[in-house]
Amino acid sequence: MNAMRRRLARLATLLGAVALLWACNAPFIPVPPPGASFTSQLVDDGAGGQKTMWVTHGLPSMHAAGAYFYIVNERLQTGVIVVARPDGTYDSPAFDGMMDDRIRIGYSPVGDTYSDSICLLLTTEVAAGGSAPLCPSP
Repeated sequence: MNAMRRRLARLATLLGAVALLWACNAPFIPVPPPGASFTSQLVDDGAGGQKTMWVTHGLPSMHAAGAYFYIVNERLQTGVIVVARPDGTYDSPAFDGMMDDRIRIGYSPVGDTYSDSICLLLTTEVAAGGSAPLCPSP
């Protein structure tokens, strides 16, 4: 009977260790980036005229503190990269675009993998919550 108790104790210890290791190695669940808003500004186009450039302003998020944000205009296939402040907010460098362009925003938290991305319409209209509207489904 003593041998059976020892085997059960070993089995229970082994199962407990496996459960503990599994619990400490939780799977990464990507958090999509917070919303953003856009502002436009007129800049000299170098040919005596002016063109509209855009700046993205990220909403605060504790998940995005110090993260790298990737802002890409899908139509032009161009973009900018910016590092978020400690509260997760950011202001991107100016980039080219036209009203209603689809802007894809993703981020990479420090020491982590890439997040899911979101698609926002390039507009100065702001939805409830302070973010530009999501892109309509294609």
